[in-house]
Parts: sequence; structure tokens; C-alpha cells
Amino acid sequence: MTDAEDLLVSEFAAFRQTYAPDLRPAGPAAVRQTVRRRRRRAVVVTAAAVVLAVAIPIVATASLNRNSEPQPGPAHTGVPTPSVTTPPPTPSATASPTPAPNGRISRSQLLAAQVELPSWQPGRGCKAGPTRIAATHGGTDGEVLLEDLAYGDVDGDGAVETVALLRCVILRGGASQVVAFDRDAAERIVTLGQVVRSDQSAPGWPLAAQITSAGTIRVDIADIGPGSGWSLDWSQRQWRGYRWTGKRFTQVDGPISFGPNPHRPDLSVTASDLAWGPREADGTHAGTVTVTVRNLSGVPAGLVELRLGMRPGVTADGGDWTACQGASPSDDALSCRFGPLAPGAMRTFRLGLRSPGVLSGTGIAEVTPIGTETDPLLDPSVENNEDRYRYG
Repeated sequence: MTDAEDLLVSEFAAFRQTYAPDLRPAGPAAVRQTVRRRRRRAVVVTAAAVVLAVAIPIVATASLNRNSEPQPGPAHTGVPTPSVTTPPPTPSATASPTPAPNGRISRSQLLAAQVELPSWQPGRGCKAGPTRIAATHGGTDGEVLLEDLAYGDVDGDGAVETVALLRCVILRGGASQVVAFDRDAAERIVTLGQVVRSDQSAPGWPLAAQITSAGTIRVDIADIGPGSGWSLDWSQRQWRGYRWTGKRFTQVDGPISFGPNPHRPDLSVTASDLAWGPREADGTHAGTVTVTVRNLSGVPAGLVELRLGMRPGVTADGGDWTACQGASPSDDALSCRFGPLAPGAMRTFRLGLRSPGVLSGTGIAEVTPIGTETDPLLDPSVENNEDRYRYG
């Protein structure tokens, strides 16, 4: 034997001597305890087997998922990495918005309807509110006539609207305006708004209307409308553009005002009373009337006619009649033509008169711009074109 083996034998012998007296054979109780312990072990082993049968597939699936995940990439650089988002499925049918009503209104449809008209220029005798438009003038003041129609999308809703040029007839003149009409969801004609109107405070007379592809309403505006002997050939004209703001129409293009019309000098006249002198040898009486003519406008008056209204028999006699380019008596007036009269200028005449007797009454001094046949002049303010004076 080796030394190691000898050591092992001696140690084992010492162990038996020390612990052998305490060991006893197992009795019936110990046997029963051992059987119960073995049964519990069998139950635990069976339960553990069931748990393992469930857990092993789950663990295996998780392991497969971990193996399929992408491996960690490079270190984060501070720049966000875009993520891929799957868009939601597109619905098979999308509801479309309700189309705007068709606002194209024919001439006959507009004439057959009662429409709501915006206000006209103040003081012209034309009424706003519910109105029936006429095709021709029936002879009644305040009638509204349909002058012209234009069509286009003026409010940007994708549908056509109707723009009408209207005129209110008062004597030989009147007022005019351009109005936009549309239809509501029930196909009724409704007023969208007033585009522009004639107005004394800002001279302008609408003559025609057009609609561009962008929805701008272009209106041909004259500084003076036709009527009372005035021809449109003498008017200044401008094209102005108007757009819908969502609440009203406002000018977006073109001039906003007119300069002085070269055919419209504003003249005024004043005259003094006249007293006849003593009877002279031939039985007549002489007298003098003083007349002052002013040009209140910024337009020169090339030729002006001054007329003195008197009782028949009174003739021109001395004084400033010689300054006239022509003096022509008539049955009830004496006339004197002169010119030119510059803007802001004034001319005073002392005109001698002779009467066959002491005639008394009221005379009228009247001034009228004449111009020429090819370049006529008309005064816009006739109220100051005459003055009354007494003689006797």
C-alpha cells in the first residue's frame, strides 16, 4: 500500500469507532416517512415536467425572435433617424364637397325675377330694395333698365355668377350701377353685392362690364354720362378693376379719379341793377349794367357767350360792347361773345343800353360756354350760370 492508502484506511476506522454506536436500523415509522417523501418528490417532478412542456416552446419562440431582430447599429450621432410609418389604408370612397350653385342667370330670367338692389347715389329719386328690372323705358321716372350682362366666377367658388349693368331713368338722366347676382342652394336669385355706382361726389358713370378669367370685374367708367345734350365723345373714360373680398367688392386696378374734363368749364355770372338816365332829345333813355363773368374751373373756356335778357326795344349802346367778338340783338336779349377765359380768370363788362322809354322790369344775365362745333363746351353747374337784375 501506499502512504495515501494507509492514511485512508486509518481514517475510516476512526470514523466507525466514533459514530457507529449512534446508528440505528430504521423502524416502521421511518419507512412510512420515506414513502411519503418519495411520493411528494414524484408529484413535484410531474408538475415540473408540465411547466417545462409549456415553457420550452415559449422560450424557443422568444429566442428565435431575438435572433431575428436587427443587430445594434453604430453609435448615435445626434441626427434623428427617419422612421418608416405605414400609411393608413385609403378609404374606398371619399365624400366630395357640395358644388356651388350655378349663378348664370339669363336676361329673361333676371327680368322675370324680383331682385334686391343696393342703394343708388343719394338724391336721385331711385329706390333700392326689392325691384323688378325692365327691358325698356316705359315712361315712368325711377324705372330700372337692364343695360348689359357679363358672366364669370367673381367670388372664387368655382361656379359662374352674373354681373348686370343697370340704369335708373330720371327725366333725361338718372344714375347707374353694376351689381353681381348669384343663386342660393334653392336656386333663388340673390344679390352678391354692388360693384360700383355713379356718384356726384366721385364722378363716374359705368358704361360696360367685363369679367376676366381671374375673376376681376373690369368696368368702363366715364366721368360724365350721356344725356342733356352731352355726348360720350366728350367724356373721359377709364377701365377700372374690382374684386370680391368675401364681404364686398373693392377696386384693385386702374385709376381712381378723373382730372378736369376739357369740355366742362364752370362759369358764373353776376350783374348789377340798372337805372335809366334822364330823357334825351330823341326821347330815349340811356343806362349801364355791369356784368362780371368768372371761370371757376381748371379748364380754359375758349369762347363764352354772355346774354342780357331785356324787354323788346332795348338796344346796345356804348361801353364795353366793342370788346365783344360779336354782338347780336334779338327780340328779348342782347348777346356778347368773347374769349378765351383762362382757369380762375374773370372778365367785367360795363355795357351801355338805350331804351325808347322808361321801361322797368327784371332782366337776366346768362353766361354759356360755347367752344367750337368740333370742340364743344358744356357747363356742369348751371345754377350759377345766370343772375337776375332790376332796371327801371
